[in-house]
Amino acid sequence: MPHDGLRRRTLLTAGFAALGLAALSGRSRAEAAKPFPINLMAPNKGSTSAIYPALMASDLVDLSGLDISWVGTAPGQMQVQLLSGALNVGGYGALGVAEAQLKGADVTLFAPLSLNHGSFIVPAGSPARKLEDLKGKRIATVPVNTDTFRQAEVAAALYGLNLRKDFQVSHSPGLASLALFERGDVDAILAIEPNSTRLVARGAREIARVEDLWNAATGNKEPLFLVGWAARRSWIDANPEVAAKVAKAYLHINRVLRKDPSILKRPELYTALGLREEETEAIALLPERIARVTPVEWNQAVFDNIGQQIDLALKYGTLDSRPTEPLYTVLPGVS
Repeated sequence: MPHDGLRRRTLLTAGFAALGLAALSGRSRAEAAKPFPINLMAPNKGSTSAIYPALMASDLVDLSGLDISWVGTAPGQMQVQLLSGALNVGGYGALGVAEAQLKGADVTLFAPLSLNHGSFIVPAGSPARKLEDLKGKRIATVPVNTDTFRQAEVAAALYGLNLRKDFQVSHSPGLASLALFERGDVDAILAIEPNSTRLVARGAREIARVEDLWNAATGNKEPLFLVGWAARRSWIDANPEVAAKVAKAYLHINRVLRKDPSILKRPELYTALGLREEETEAIALLPERIARVTPVEWNQAVFDNIGQQIDLALKYGTLDSRPTEPLYTVLPGVS
């Protein structure tokens, strides 16, 4: 009898242990299946990046296992949001990352977003044919702390021009600058996509593209990198697989756009870019113009271009000093 009691106790103990292991196993599976929360920058409507939320929700990319929240931001807020963790991924230019690092932020680029798409545009009847013709004239430009303006400033300096002193520049967000130009309050605009496409479609003339100015003066043969996706290095180091999955998704979408830019004629995409159905000429121009400024590589050629930007920004005073940390990182499978 004592042996029988011992046997029953042994069996009960084993049963409880099995139940406990099963419960732990079930909990582990549930925890493993729980999506990883990530906060991505919600682009403003009317910007070139506004198409990404729709495309990332499609079957074009694998974002399984991620619980994505699109977080709105505003000029001057994004860095604070990144550093606080309210935002995990945001858009940054190389010069912007350099400035952030010099201020103590551990921000780094980990995927490409856009090539330079800034261009100087004048009304159809303007006599101006090149940037030099606008000296002393009123130019509506994007905010001074954007890499679009920083690169335009360096490009002008390559031709002996000071964008702040030789021209009457006014800084405001893209749509506000567009309104100034369309009202005739300025002589020219440093426009960005898709606003430049809209203006060209309406008959305005593009007299100088920043990338063309830059490359002609430097002999550079590669596209001029403008903005990439950035995050805190500490966040990337803590979540390398998540960061790589996001980077690969963004890069794959860019390659899809480059391969078949006609998808930009879909209403959900051109409306995200701020265009209306009746803007047929602008919609017709979108595929070629947006594809041209969509980067599809994250490789040494891009990094050399970033290095050239830092060198020239230091030479012409756009950047005060050289950062000591790398401005970019390469994650597995992202190239």
